[in-house]
Amino acid sequence: MENLQIGLYGWHRTDLVGQFYPEDLPSDWQLDYYSNAFRVVLVPQLEWITWDEDDLETIIEAVEAPFYFYFAVEDGLTAEDLSQLTRVVGALKAQACGVVVWSEKPFKKPEIVGLPVTLISTQYKLPGWSWQNQSLWMSGEPLAYLPGLTANAKEQVVLLKAFMQSLTESKLVKKGLAAPFIVGGDAIDMEQVTNLKVIGEFLGY
Repeated sequence: MENLQIGLYGWHRTDLVGQFYPEDLPSDWQLDYYSNAFRVVLVPQLEWITWDEDDLETIIEAVEAPFYFYFAVEDGLTAEDLSQLTRVVGALKAQACGVVVWSEKPFKKPEIVGLPVTLISTQYKLPGWSWQNQSLWMSGEPLAYLPGLTANAKEQVVLLKAFMQSLTESKLVKKGLAAPFIVGGDAIDMEQVTNLKVIGEFLGY
């Protein structure tokens, strides 16, 4: 898929053990394993705010380019959070690609620490690109987020086509990056995600 990259909301997920990760796979090896199947990940805020120098070194060694990190902001940003995110982005360099902000208050920043922002909200939008799925608006930098993935193949086709048709010229496109399509939620069914990847490839994305 040259125009679309499917990924998950976090790679350290207990719901992936057994259905994606082998039961006996050490947690330290999960990113290596994940990056062999996916080229993009959305990192939860509770994870990236804890990364120290050793964590960053391990992460950098675990993935091979091209691999892209997006960073979730679910609970706002303190000055300490911004400092940490700046440090993380500086370490990951070109592999750090965007910030995804959840907000039900007016939010107008198109960039955070030099990275383009995707806003996810039920009522607010950033200028430029936008796409609505269920009750959520995604706007700003093109990125799709699904809090749950339908098991219906026809509905998956409709989702992918609608997202791809929504894309317009953006910094992401100018950088030559594929648009991220992130699957999240409390529990992820990897069989459904695999089907989504197959459908995307079949559609030529």
